Amino acid sequence: MKKILFNLIVMALGTTLLTGCLSDDKNDQPAEYVVTNGALIVNNGSSSNSIDGSLTFLDYESGSARQNVFKNANGESLGGTPNSVMCYGNKVYVAGSDENAVFVLDKKTFKLIERISTTDEMGEAEGVMPRSLTAYDNHVYVSTYGGYVGVIDTLDLSVRNMYKVGSYPEGMAIGTKDNLVYLYVANSDYGNGNGSISVVNLSSGSVSEIKGVRNPQELAVAGDNIFVLDWGYYDESWVQKEAGVYLINGSNVQKIIPDATGMAAAGYNIVTFNAPYDSSKKVSYSIFNVAYGSLSTFTLSGDGANRIESPAAISVDPNTGYVLIASRKMNPDTGYPDYSAPGFINMYTGNGEYVKTFDTGVEPHQITFLYGTVKVK
Repeated sequence: MKKILFNLIVMALGTTLLTGCLSDDKNDQPAEYVVTNGALIVNNGSSSNSIDGSLTFLDYESGSARQNVFKNANGESLGGTPNSVMCYGNKVYVAGSDENAVFVLDKKTFKLIERISTTDEMGEAEGVMPRSLTAYDNHVYVSTYGGYVGVIDTLDLSVRNMYKVGSYPEGMAIGTKDNLVYLYVANSDYGNGNGSISVVNLSSGSVSEIKGVRNPQELAVAGDNIFVLDWGYYDESWVQKEAGVYLINGSNVQKIIPDATGMAAAGYNIVTFNAPYDSSKKVSYSIFNVAYGSLSTFTLSGDGANRIESPAAISVDPNTGYVLIASRKMNPDTGYPDYSAPGFINMYTGNGEYVKTFDTGVEPHQITFLYGTVKVK
């Protein structure tokens, strides 16, 4: 596995390495390139079954998955429902929803550096249930179900500012427009149908709101374009309907991917899976090319006995082109996903060809990548 992974990495970076060497023939100094060391998966666990959340590290060098890598000297766990994970600088940040905390870990050892209580720092009502994370300019932004976004200083690890946003905010993204930097926040309204996007001007602190979405969960931003994963609604039988990806540009709101419940953006492509809750629909995958505005089917092949039937998270490594899809395991007796059993994650090439399966913890929920550098002379 190690050799396969290394070869794929070299192939993915080959053009960059060649261009760098050719343009620097007269310079004996080694060139430095960013490489992916691995992927970090946050697992929700199962509060109803008293199973704490955890972190799984997919190590590219060894080609193996290490479970429960979070380390705390006091023996404490991540608690119930850690919902988001992000690496920024030399630290890893985990949003612990049930714990009302952001856990800050060392990037290399995964040892706990600080536990930031969002309710202490932001207020009991304002800081309740931290959900998602993003970062920009030495600050980490955390959304909370209190309807706020807290701004964490990455040096002293305290909340330095807060923004009032919409109802039950989830995913966030940073974007630039007219030489200004904005924070975009997906306000889910807890699925009640009155969702919105909050737009925070990080220079002035002003907050505006965009309507036209029902239950937004995740965002990707490119210039004036906002790509929003909307989970739609649940009918009286709890069947999920109308989930998809919308493109918002000014006052225009257009559904560009009609069926999607998970989304990952990398380069010019948005890759999605569609697996509506309690629906009999077969899992499907799509790619939307932002540059050409084209939608096509993304087909997985070669996974055989490790076929994904209940996808829970998707991510694309921009360095290697790997597509990682996390899934729950199916209960053979009921034919439904087993929400209390460890899940797994499949790795595919950018063409959808199966590479390998790795185990995860219970309820894998989000994937992020850890990067390093290599020098090539």
